[in-house]
Amino acid sequence: MRTHPGRLAPLLTALLAACLPAGCGAEPAATAGGPPGPTGPTGPTGPTGVAIADHVTGLGATTDLAFLPDGRLVIVEKAGAVKLRAIDGTVTTAGSFPVDTGSEKGLLGVAVDPAFATTGRLFFYYSRATAAGGTDLDRHRVASVRLGAGGTLDAASEQVLVSGLRGPANHDGGALAIGPDGHLYVGVGDTGCNSGQPPGAATPPTNYFATCLTNGNGKILRVALDGSIPADNPLAGVTAVAACADTCGGAPGGTAPARQDLWAWGFRNPWRFTFDPQTGLLWVGDVGEVTYEEVTVVRKGRHHGWPWREGAAGWPVSKCAEIAGAGPGEACVEPAYTCRHGAAAGGVDGDCQSITGGVFLPAPRWPAPLVGRYLFADNATRRLWTLDVNAARDGVVPGSRREVTRLPAGQAPVSLRVGPDGDVYAAILPGKVVRISPGP
Repeated sequence: MRTHPGRLAPLLTALLAACLPAGCGAEPAATAGGPPGPTGPTGPTGPTGVAIADHVTGLGATTDLAFLPDGRLVIVEKAGAVKLRAIDGTVTTAGSFPVDTGSEKGLLGVAVDPAFATTGRLFFYYSRATAAGGTDLDRHRVASVRLGAGGTLDAASEQVLVSGLRGPANHDGGALAIGPDGHLYVGVGDTGCNSGQPPGAATPPTNYFATCLTNGNGKILRVALDGSIPADNPLAGVTAVAACADTCGGAPGGTAPARQDLWAWGFRNPWRFTFDPQTGLLWVGDVGEVTYEEVTVVRKGRHHGWPWREGAAGWPVSKCAEIAGAGPGEACVEPAYTCRHGAAAGGVDGDCQSITGGVFLPAPRWPAPLVGRYLFADNATRRLWTLDVNAARDGVVPGSRREVTRLPAGQAPVSLRVGPDGDVYAAILPGKVVRISPGP
């Protein structure tokens, strides 16, 4: 597999640094932070009037978080541990998963059953260790596990909902979210194998997985909460689609039955996503190759460009029409927002390198100028920005990006979640959670 060191180095450096002090298998004692303030433990606020404070510190390599209905916070770590922060701030270990931690793999995502009060069910995205039965052809899986009344995971209750996801190295995805339809959405990366060059006729793809319809890599998946296939999935019952080759470098050839849990395709690494509470549309941050990062509004049953396009550049949008799903192929879905690596140019914002998909700032917690804006981050440049959403809430207002803050060196924001209080909570590598609140 070919990786691109310039793209992966900042994130991997943070991950490795998190393992060095005590060894990757050690579990450091976690502590809870106090209330947020304009000059909290992480330093002064940024120019847009937010306050940032440590919420939980002393964690392992923190990858994701989710709130339970009673306000407790579930935190997952790359090495497989699941931590639980109680209302009083105490932090305990609820359980762990046997994970492969090579490259970007590990325990990568968590979501909470909307009926948690009845089911006690949590959903996890993890890279299963070889010793526990994982293989490079079946590395990543999504499973539900019940959290017992005592705050520990019931390992015997694990139910695998999604499997058969390749994971030889990087671009592993890990996004999980429950949609307004009550189904579980899953973001899966394309496995890497990329060229390290901008897409275009001069640089044909070196990884076609995202553009074929018989595997789950480079896709957004959708399943019911029991793992069954919703009848309205775009490829449910479709028996002849563009088939994947056995290796990433093999172009699609021939036809075969579609993978039934596919919802949308043409993604490189849909690392984090969220549903707009006003429209129900799914907004995803898709990590780019060497030129652009993307925020994309996902369209059911459509091709979103990769590996033919990066940002709004590359092959013609008509290239995506060569891959047909349940009907004739259609042009590539263009991103709602693109951001360049390096300096801004040509009317496109700059200073991006590895996007972390964001959240929408809610009322009444946030002041009117910020309510409804999309807050996202970059885990390599450590910046957080907001974007103004257009009237239809299916795109962004050009030129509306505003910087919220830049985190100190060595702190990588890898997940953003809105808490029950309306504040935004961010998982920060190498090992803590911070709380982002409106400033004074």
